[in-house]
Amino acid sequence: MTHLIKKYKNRRLYDTEKSQYITVEQLQAYVVDGVAFKIVDSTTGKDLTNATLLQILVEMETGPTQFLSSEVLRQIICLAKHPMHASLKSMMEQMFQAMDKPLQNNPYQKATEVWNKQMQDIMQQWQTLFKG
Repeated sequence: MTHLIKKYKNRRLYDTEKSQYITVEQLQAYVVDGVAFKIVDSTTGKDLTNATLLQILVEMETGPTQFLSSEVLRQIICLAKHPMHASLKSMMEQMFQAMDKPLQNNPYQKATEVWNKQMQDIMQQWQTLFKG
């Protein structure tokens, strides 16, 4: 079941499933644990899920260890404005979906093998897309 999280003007997050306020850190744990959720503005009902997930990512990136390099972030911004962004988005979503199961079954060896294979496939697809 998908947890409905209401975000209030004071930036507090309320998990309606648990009937309690939660922190951004707890929300991050939901992501890591695979808990499905949707975040909505408590007043308007507007979906704030992506904006809140980006907020979590920003907070992670400002910490001592950064997952994404400046170059990767620049490329994501460029790809988001590229005329083929829908195809690129779909390709990235497929890559992450395909990685999800191996990561759960064997988080080390098998996931690394799958990741390497998928990275090779993606590089070949990108080279095909941008040839010319």
